[in-house]
Amino acid sequence: DWLYGMLRADWEAWRGRPRHRPHSVELVDVTADNLRAAMRLATHKSQEQFVAPVTQSLAEALVPPVEDGVTVVPWYRAVAADGALAGFVMLARSQPGAEEPWLWRLLVDRMHQRLGIGSHVIDLVADQCRSWGDDTLLTSWRPGKGSPEPMYLARGFVPTGEIHDGEVVARLALR
Repeated sequence: DWLYGMLRADWEAWRGRPRHRPHSVELVDVTADNLRAAMRLATHKSQEQFVAPVTQSLAEALVPPVEDGVTVVPWYRAVAADGALAGFVMLARSQPGAEEPWLWRLLVDRMHQRLGIGSHVIDLVADQCRSWGDDTLLTSWRPGKGSPEPMYLARGFVPTGEIHDGEVVARLALR
């Protein structure tokens, strides 16, 4: 492909990818059996500036950062669409000193994009947060071409007016 420098095998995989909205989307544990497949998940080249790779997310879950004096409590899952791994999501759980959960990472694999999976994942994450007793969910995005901003706004996130490390912070009311 002259636009992206795609090899024939990559082009054939792209042409053979799923093109319909999946019947089922679920959040599944990352286990020894699916770890390598989860680590191979990758966003489209044009979106790499907006979301870290799964390997970086897993490393940060292993050694969580400290934000405002509070160590982040990560919660992460692989995303299965019709039984195949199609994405990855990670939250910073709410806790004393960090009262709102933060949607930290959401990656939909390049072969599964534009099928509504990201929106479905946001709904599943919101349900999980409600089950923990949370009333809101925070996230952030970097503006620009290919940004996830339209998806987050369509799912009901409202910008708070805060900018954190160059990213727009937004809140979703869960109740």
